[in-house]
Amino acid sequence: MLPPNWRRLPLATVASLAPVQKLEWGLARASGIEVAVKREDLLHPQLGGNKFYKLAGHLDAAEESGAARLLSFGGAFSNHLYALAAAGAALGVPTVGIVRGERPSVLSPTLQDAQNMGMELRFVSRADYRQKTDPVWLARLQQDFPGTYIVPEGGGGLAGAAGCRAWGAAAVALSPWTPDWIFLAAGTGSSTAGVLASETGVPVCAVLTLKGGETEVSAMKAGIIAQAERLTSQDCACLPSLLLESNYHCGGYARFPSGLRQFAMEFEAETGVPLDPVYTAKVFWAIAQKAQAGHWQPGTRILVLHSGGLQGRRGFSGL
Repeated sequence: MLPPNWRRLPLATVASLAPVQKLEWGLARASGIEVAVKREDLLHPQLGGNKFYKLAGHLDAAEESGAARLLSFGGAFSNHLYALAAAGAALGVPTVGIVRGERPSVLSPTLQDAQNMGMELRFVSRADYRQKTDPVWLARLQQDFPGTYIVPEGGGGLAGAAGCRAWGAAAVALSPWTPDWIFLAAGTGSSTAGVLASETGVPVCAVLTLKGGETEVSAMKAGIIAQAERLTSQDCACLPSLLLESNYHCGGYARFPSGLRQFAMEFEAETGVPLDPVYTAKVFWAIAQKAQAGHWQPGTRILVLHSGGLQGRRGFSGL
């Protein structure tokens, strides 16, 4: 679906390629709500999902800077490193992945694919990895890899959030009806900031995939709103409302307990929409749990942004 000339196309044009589909989902029907999903997983087998939009701004910045290669950070099943390697391969740009932890005897399928796509992998200790935002450590990386553009972990930062504005706007434009809520998963919150800034006027609910306390969630919300304000030059009073759901992480990042696993399998069998265990599965789990608790008013319309990441399913059994 993603054409070969994608780098020469306006981001809004690319964002319009992946369809929005109304779901035939018995649980939603029984609760009197309507649910549709922006199938970003269909955009491209390697570059689909929110990682594409988060990379777009960084690719522009790298090109403008004349960088000779791209470097970023991630773990063994990182969707971001996978997408970065695919982008580099498609554009003929060398890529480097700084991977958390010691090099295993056998690479994960994600890292093996990234390496096969030409990415150079450098494994660092967890202590070193925690310095991924430290200017001194980053300067050393620049010395090791001269002429490199460093992409923040997960494609975050303002450039990453900016690309997600087109994602949110296209989703609402393609929706079969005006949604009452946009739902998406949140890790760092950059995608959420971009969607919040997309000027659709639709409230946004981000389902957190990381476990955090009230103080951490409040700080994250403030950071998302601040990023959105910078992208729109509007103050928070002009932005749609933002809700962070912190009760559906199922134990923390990449935790996939048996109840969520069973839900995902049944959801996929009924709707035909594949879910990734880390992100989008938890979004639909949150919607289902709230529906079963009678949270939604009949007639509520929910638009879900599928963030791709299906390659990560290989790290989980039973899918």
